[in-house]
Amino acid sequence: MLVKDFMTQNPITVTPDRRVDETLELMKNLNFRQCPVVEDGKLVGIVTDRDLRASLSKGGDARVGEIMARDPVTILDYTSVEGAAEIIRSGKFNALPVVSNKGELVGILTVIDLLDALLRMLGFYEKPQRLEVQMPEGIGLFDVLHVIQNSSEKVLSFSAAPENRKHYYFWVVNCNFGEVEKALRKLDTKISTIHS
Repeated sequence: MLVKDFMTQNPITVTPDRRVDETLELMKNLNFRQCPVVEDGKLVGIVTDRDLRASLSKGGDARVGEIMARDPVTILDYTSVEGAAEIIRSGKFNALPVVSNKGELVGILTVIDLLDALLRMLGFYEKPQRLEVQMPEGIGLFDVLHVIQNSSEKVLSFSAAPENRKHYYFWVVNCNFGEVEKALRKLDTKISTIHS
């Protein structure tokens, strides 16, 4: 999965000579937290709502070019989502401008965009339900997984609880929980399930 599939395309931009108060008002109205700064068609910086508020609190008639972060970190539109997430995490960014291989601004990737990508990657956009299974000794994970797969449209993912390696979570779509519980009881009467 690539950045170009999840970024906000053709983002709203401002110029360095734009007034700080006008820019903050624009960003508030559009519910943005950061905005690319472009001059003569080239990305020259990025400004955040925090930068703008800090500037306004000092008074004066500042312009965006005076307070923006110059030469911001950018990512290519063909960067993997995982690669972009690592850059955003390690740099503690809220968003990154996205550029083409020609250096043209083509989008912006926010933390929300990355969360959308994660939900899509995990299949959670399908509104899965969670099934919890407490497994006693002697019951294999794949036996339980097979039972759940046979009674569900999809098993999107599963994981063990960090505090108890015999407690598992399964995320499923269109699961017949009654059938699952009946089949699991046949494996071992001590198996307990909770679904939500």
